[in-house]
Amino acid sequence: MEHGEHRSCAYGLRHQARCLSAIKSTDGKSSFIIGTQELSRPNEVHLLTFDEEFFEISTTIFSHPHEIWDISASKEDPDLFFTCYREVIDGKKTQSKASLWRMKRGNQEQEEDGHEGGMHHHQTRGELEHVLSLDIGDGSVKKVIWQDRTEVISVEDWRICIWDIDIKQGTAKLTGSIDTPDKGFKFASAVMNPHAQEVVAVYGRSIQGWNLSSLKPTFTIKDAQPALLFCVDYNPNRPFQIATGGDDCKVRIWDVRDITAGPIMTIQDHTHWVWSVAYNKFHDQLMLTSSSDCQVNLQSIVSISTGAEYKYEGDASEGEQGAEEDREQGDNVQDPPTDGLVQAFDQHEDSVYQVAWSSVDPWLFMSLSHDGRAVMNQVPSEEKFKILLNY
Repeated sequence: MEHGEHRSCAYGLRHQARCLSAIKSTDGKSSFIIGTQELSRPNEVHLLTFDEEFFEISTTIFSHPHEIWDISASKEDPDLFFTCYREVIDGKKTQSKASLWRMKRGNQEQEEDGHEGGMHHHQTRGELEHVLSLDIGDGSVKKVIWQDRTEVISVEDWRICIWDIDIKQGTAKLTGSIDTPDKGFKFASAVMNPHAQEVVAVYGRSIQGWNLSSLKPTFTIKDAQPALLFCVDYNPNRPFQIATGGDDCKVRIWDVRDITAGPIMTIQDHTHWVWSVAYNKFHDQLMLTSSSDCQVNLQSIVSISTGAEYKYEGDASEGEQGAEEDREQGDNVQDPPTDGLVQAFDQHEDSVYQVAWSSVDPWLFMSLSHDGRAVMNQVPSEEKFKILLNY
């Protein structure tokens, strides 16, 4: 699929799906895993690997016993990932579980037409090895967050749990837990602070952080917005900055050092609920958001990112001299990045529940809608060159 000079690559799972995670790369190629969500049909995990040279997606498919509500790839081992799922017991009651799996990739390969545009892709079958499960309490487990190879965080309806895991022994030990501060609202999502031992969660209309050593609150933003919060992400390059989205169609960015000041930026480019928000870990001025309006938005938030600092390096005379040289070059000069919507991607026909940046390519990302359509996109060349040439 092409849009002018912009190219994208789409893949259809033939299953409903809502969860997506980027895989650590060992060969320089961007890889993602997707979990399907079918109540009455067999479910699968799809490993998608994008080959930029041939502009195609190769797929390995694994059978999974139950519908998957969230999937989380290890930051260190590309073959390990957690799934959160619901198991039907005695044909009636459902029980929420979180399990760690290891991918055993197959070598029986077949080439077939892709689901869209006659594109060819390579498909193989693999097997999943169950490694361990977390002992989830009452309620549903929303997601599992990796700390490192030996510690993970589970986000459940009414508590956040810290687990020591032993992958070789296949065991998990609960070492601490945090109860939801408001018994009227379940935890909706959470994220690890990449700069400190802290977890940040959203529940109801509020945001709160906790120190993982003391399990005591680090900050609280009560009634952060008038509507419910669904998602949160932490700026990987700038401490104290988080982004949230919810059912008022807005994305808000916060500096948690001054919670009384309100959001430092509010973005209003969606027309329905915001389900996912993701900072670019290489260039934190780029942010992805997705929504029930079937749209994926690429935002520039350069004024509050680490990119804003690069403008002011060097003394004034150097700046004036550089500006004069730029004027002499005329049309060859790229305007610097500015805040605002870079591009809206409207390639989905259902709610887009998840977006994720590639773990190795700073300009590549994937989005997933509930109808099982996964789309690989790139940051537009114009925006890419603005970033590279001005900083």
